[in-house]
Amino acid sequence: MKNKNGTKHYLICEAPICNDDRNPNYKKEVIWSPYEKICTRKPYEKFQKIQIEINDLVKRNKFKNIDKSYTAEDLEDGHI
Repeated sequence: MKNKNGTKHYLICEAPICNDDRNPNYKKEVIWSPYEKICTRKPYEKFQKIQIEINDLVKRNKFKNIDKSYTAEDLEDGHI
């Protein structure tokens, strides 16, 4: 998918897990840590919504597993 400037999203996304990743196994292979950037490509997938919730909890000092990393698959399956 291209953004409004005509650039493919995955080329400019700064998030470790990108919703537009060309790697078919990105949900299993790419890791993300709480407080890191979140892909903004819409429509949001389940893992993005959970990342937003986690980062909100981190900001309020209410997330306990701040030192743990997750794959998109972990997030979607509830392994947090």
